Amino acid sequence: MSYKPRTLFRLIEEINSSLFLPHIQRPFVWDEEQICRLFDSLMRNYPIQTLLFWRTKDPIKARKFMQTVEWDADLHDYYDNAKSEDGVQKVFVLDGQQRLQSLFALFNGSLKDTENSNNLDAYVDITSGNDVQDGDLLYKLLFSASVPGLPFYRIRNLLGKDAQKNASTLGDDLNDELDNFLQEGQKSRRDRQRQVRFNCGQLVSLLREEKHFWVEELDGVANDFPYKRILDIFVRVNSGGTKLDASDLMFAAMKEGWTEVEQNVEDVADMLNGNGLSFDKTFCLKCLVVAHGKGAELSPEKFTSAAGEALLRSIQGEWDRAEHAFQELRDFIKHYLNLYGDKVVRSYGSFVPLFDFLYHNPKPDESNRVLMRGYYYKSQLFNWYGAQTDNVVNALHTRLGKPLGGKFPLNDVKDYFSRSRGSGVMLTFEDLLNMRLRFIVLNMIYVQRFGISPFDVSFKGNTPHIDHIYPQSSLKSKLNLSTSEINHIGNYRFVGATDNIRKRAELPGSYFKRLLDGGVDIGPHLLVKDYVSDPTKMTFDLATYSDFRDRRLKEIFKIADRIVNPEVA
Repeated sequence: MSYKPRTLFRLIEEINSSLFLPHIQRPFVWDEEQICRLFDSLMRNYPIQTLLFWRTKDPIKARKFMQTVEWDADLHDYYDNAKSEDGVQKVFVLDGQQRLQSLFALFNGSLKDTENSNNLDAYVDITSGNDVQDGDLLYKLLFSASVPGLPFYRIRNLLGKDAQKNASTLGDDLNDELDNFLQEGQKSRRDRQRQVRFNCGQLVSLLREEKHFWVEELDGVANDFPYKRILDIFVRVNSGGTKLDASDLMFAAMKEGWTEVEQNVEDVADMLNGNGLSFDKTFCLKCLVVAHGKGAELSPEKFTSAAGEALLRSIQGEWDRAEHAFQELRDFIKHYLNLYGDKVVRSYGSFVPLFDFLYHNPKPDESNRVLMRGYYYKSQLFNWYGAQTDNVVNALHTRLGKPLGGKFPLNDVKDYFSRSRGSGVMLTFEDLLNMRLRFIVLNMIYVQRFGISPFDVSFKGNTPHIDHIYPQSSLKSKLNLSTSEINHIGNYRFVGATDNIRKRAELPGSYFKRLLDGGVDIGPHLLVKDYVSDPTKMTFDLATYSDFRDRRLKEIFKIADRIVNPEVA
């Protein structure tokens, strides 16, 4: 093991020739701001961490660096099968992927524009460095598909048309161009020329001098560095800071025994997210270890021992069963809950016990799906997963993670939350007055009355807004009502963003009469029969507003009570 300096020029030459990423590395995750911050640090001569490499001939899947950075790239497109073979020498980056990939893109590649798929080259304002540009950055970077012109300099030119120029020549050439381009006083010109010369010197130094990058290389060809030891080193060096989360480290440990595991889990997460939700591979991995009785806490140690190897074999051997359970969970979310947005999900942790139940009790009947739906809404409304989520999941595994003949034990679940957690378990009329729950409650009501979620929209810009049926501004200015009397679930409804803009502060009598005359079914919105049949009765006065709001709240409770408390129906 040794520390040696390495020029960036040499590192770039080695990338995708002898230097690769091992398959245990996660995808590139840095954003443009982090790339800019790295460049700014290097231009200021700030030190960066040592790079950790591993030289080996082992049959480890070798992944290429991206010439053009794509944040949603298919990693399978970047594997080098020839370099992955047994007996072929290669060097893997164990620590430093994000930094090296960023520098490779800056000096020898590009970024992919996520909007139009153009390749964006990196340009630096060659005059910057004296004044803070963005936040606390001194050096201004621009990523552009077209040439922006002076004072921006294309960084890739250092390995292209300007590769043979030394720092002095490059600085003089750029200053000559800027002298003819900029209108500036004599002192400003001298200061600018000095800054340009300094910047050119620093850029060339970064590329050519052996003082900015230090490499620690584990030589597994000359010495004994078996894969298990390398894996342990990888987990340890990546367990500090925020570079890798628990699931990333667990996948690193798992891939030795099952190379396809991460892709399989990512495919499942994508399937769950078909409804516009935000499930991630951490959620899916937690589901798997819980269903196999190993607890909800995620750590790489679960897969680095003999017991861990047995767990991995069990997950791999039962993958078809798990995949079917994930599909059933997806169908339940889509057809029984009709969830299409994060605003109506208070905790994703609440879905882990549902997976656990479905894994051990596939294809429950309609009556038990109704109980599962009741569990879900109770968990959201009473914030069952607001703290110590892993402890809650582990406790519910003892009640749900076993064959139960397809019978969902809602009363047992309620008993746990009531006795052990002191949580609410039965929806009451007063619960509907908690305005923090308005999105969840309204979505539940609209799904029941319309059969679809208001968040299931074809145009993202038309996602539902919460609208005051009796306009907020008028209630406040003309009736002098308090906020609690105005912001009331009895006065709330969902409306598309576009329609909400059109409606503005129109009074409900005229607005809903116009909708009714236009053939719109206003019943699911208003709920109160006599106002539905004749919306002109919704006059703007305190007595009518109070009557409508309170009677509508009672109708909302009737619907919600049947959904949230199905065990007493």
